[in-house]
Amino acid sequence: MEYGFFHPARGYWQTTDAPSPEALAAYPEGTIEVPLRPGADHVWTGESWDPAPLPITRDQVLAALKTARDAAIARGIEVDGLRVQTDDLSQSRLTAAALAAQLDPGSTVRWKLATGEFVVLTAPQIIALALAVRAHVQACFNREAELAEVIRVTDDPGTVVIDGF
Repeated sequence: MEYGFFHPARGYWQTTDAPSPEALAAYPEGTIEVPLRPGADHVWTGESWDPAPLPITRDQVLAALKTARDAAIARGIEVDGLRVQTDDLSQSRLTAAALAAQLDPGSTVRWKLATGEFVVLTAPQIIALALAVRAHVQACFNREAELAEVIRVTDDPGTVVIDGF
């Protein structure tokens, strides 16, 4: 019959027979008898053998970073007290409105805010809104670039906290 033992500093080992009292006395202080380890991919939790957590790969963390960036871009911003949408479709519409405002500086538009309310904006206001949204989007990409560099150089990408957007 086999027996399993664990020591916090020395790890796990097995014996093929019951150790003699002398052998047990020679084990390092803090050694405990444990159930046999079910496989090399299990870790002792202090109470049981649990499957070791799968390592988080660099590519998985970079994919999570992209998802966080996209969510941050789309969450909307407030500009001069106006809550505006910043998702891809809203950016496209705002770009078109800003181009039209540049072509016709005297124009106005009725713009729907993220709250559902409509406001009348002048050409300079539309351009300012477009510039603010573009700055928000660029800030999200800048933060992604900073975190991506950290993820690329770290030995443990799973420990990088994705925040600051």
